[in-house]
Amino acid sequence: MKVTLMNRLDAEERELMQQIQTYEACTMAVLNRVNDQIRPLHKFAVEDIVSSLHRMTIELQTELLHLRLEKALCQLLKH
Repeated sequence: MKVTLMNRLDAEERELMQQIQTYEACTMAVLNRVNDQIRPLHKFAVEDIVSSLHRMTIELQTELLHLRLEKALCQLLKH
């Protein structure tokens, strides 16, 4: 079965969206854990963790943006 460019791009888009949702869920889990924590956590360590998760989310969103642009340009060229 031949995989078309649009099928490949659609699959990549779904994969990126799932990765973004996972990073966002992990970020929320960390924030909720901080709220539920009885004893204080190290503030800078938590900031580093949340910042790292956020940075990865932004990188994936940028990849998704470029992918969606590529899809739009492919659609434009088809017409």
